[in-house]
Amino acid sequence: MNTHACLLTAEHLSFVYPDQTDPALQDVSLALERGQALGLLGPNGSGKSTLIDLLMGLKKPQAGKITWTRFALSASSAAILPLSVALVPQEYALYPELTCAENLYFFAGMLAISRQEITRRVEEAIQRCMLEEFLNKRANQCSGGVRRKLNLAIALLQKPDVLMLDETTVGIDLQSKLFILDQIKQLVNAGCAVLFATHHMDEVSALCSNILLLEHGKVVASGALDTLLIHPDKGQVFKDLDALFMHYTQKP
Repeated sequence: MNTHACLLTAEHLSFVYPDQTDPALQDVSLALERGQALGLLGPNGSGKSTLIDLLMGLKKPQAGKITWTRFALSASSAAILPLSVALVPQEYALYPELTCAENLYFFAGMLAISRQEITRRVEEAIQRCMLEEFLNKRANQCSGGVRRKLNLAIALLQKPDVLMLDETTVGIDLQSKLFILDQIKQLVNAGCAVLFATHHMDEVSALCSNILLLEHGKVVASGALDTLLIHPDKGQVFKDLDALFMHYTQKP
């Protein structure tokens, strides 16, 4: 398997909301490869969620081009399969009145797979996200950490080649956060391409090899993290990602 196959390219994307004069995104480009975690960084309102919406087809760019690979070599076999893309949004994408098990079987049932495969995928997602003790509990009665795990488990039912995550660890305890980050890291190591949107520098440092930093809808820094930590002017070195972030977003 080519672990560096490019699955997605976006070129010069721009988008303006109908009630706004300033663009939410302006001339944004990126590439996402198999086995890579790309950290999508920026302050609140910088355009991260808008960019994900464009990439997922939830909004249409007013300028630029998005190209997806139609087929991909499976991460677990030599089969050539249609590209699978999953999104874990910032808001909980589940049915709160259903139990965790009911949510998983409902979303698995929407996939074009056999009943046997539905059962297999649900059981695998339960085990991977450690949801066994919560299966008969309604989602709205679960903690934020459990609901975040359930959101991830629902996305994993698709066996995604590309996984997009928008502020996935907001409002959860440290133990749940570290668990989710570890699961994402395992997916990347297995060949999944991940776009990870956050404003938490520690998460990006732990997970991502490359970053795309947005400010007011524009790319102010992009590329390999270890390279970007060396400032292009006079060889200045940033001590960490926080320093790089503050420099490019010009925050006091």
